[in-house]
Amino acid sequence: MTPTTATDVTPPLVKAEPTAGPSQPSWMRRVPLITGALAALAGYLTVRGAGLSNEAIYQSNQAVLRQAKASDLWGEYQADSVKARLIETALATLPALAPADARPKLSADADDLRHRQPPLADRAHNLERQWDDLLAGGERRLAEKGLDDYAGVAAQLAIALASVAALTRRQSAFNAALLAGLASVAFTLWALVSHLRAH
Repeated sequence: MTPTTATDVTPPLVKAEPTAGPSQPSWMRRVPLITGALAALAGYLTVRGAGLSNEAIYQSNQAVLRQAKASDLWGEYQADSVKARLIETALATLPALAPADARPKLSADADDLRHRQPPLADRAHNLERQWDDLLAGGERRLAEKGLDDYAGVAAQLAIALASVAALTRRQSAFNAALLAGLASVAFTLWALVSHLRAH
């Protein structure tokens, strides 16, 4: 064994302090939280928008069905009117063509056709009112979806600006992200209030 000298002794391990980089501004700690909240809002808006689109399509389809049924009823109404008119005209102008024993039955047939018309008209009017209501409901859903679309765009813009703020450490980008996020929340609330007022 060789004797050790003072230069051979290794100094005790000293923990190195991490080198301090530029200090992180306090607003930077809020970027992940705000970005996460905006991403959740954007996801909600996407799902809600799809639901509103589906509702609008469904209501539009139902309106078309009501319109077709009303059109059928009006066609039946018109056919009964024409039949009754033909019988009434034949009885009034051509009495010789209709035998005397057939006249009461023809007259009853004309009356029956005329009595069928008011319920047909009522059902057709009811279907037309439903048609109008369904179209109006579909238009309201599309208007709500439009507001949700604006809210979604604002949320996506806010997420992008928050990302830029995190990368560049610029508070002005973070402030712009906050404004876009607030606009997104405002559009979302406007859409929800519109929905509640419609119901």
